[in-house]
Amino acid sequence: MESFAHLITKVSARYRTEISQSLAGKGFGNITPDYFIVLEKLWEEDNISIGQLAQRTNKDNASISRIVDGMERNDLVRRTPHETDKRAYLISLTKYSISLTEQLVPIEAAVLEKATSGLNPIEVKELVRMLNHMFSRLKR
Repeated sequence: MESFAHLITKVSARYRTEISQSLAGKGFGNITPDYFIVLEKLWEEDNISIGQLAQRTNKDNASISRIVDGMERNDLVRRTPHETDKRAYLISLTKYSISLTEQLVPIEAAVLEKATSGLNPIEVKELVRMLNHMFSRLKR
């Protein structure tokens, strides 16, 4: 029997691969799973700091900075200087990335549907609840 650690790592890696392939297959090869996660958080709340973005995506500041660098090169986000903190920048969506919302969200939804086919909606909701519970117990 495989360990839980191996199983959850395997599911996570496969899900990321599915998202990546689905995005590329729909013409969005420049959107990585990490970019999608950042976009998702910015669609919820735009114009936030790197630190806030790192916290909301559960990534460290250095990783988020590298991701944002790539997203800037792809015209997905822009950095603007913080009004009061001269050392900080706010990350915001571009018109291009705002326009992608209606196209990208259904792609991720289709991957989730594929991954959870055979489970009823209550089981999917319970699975999400359990994973969130586990995450909150392991949070730093």
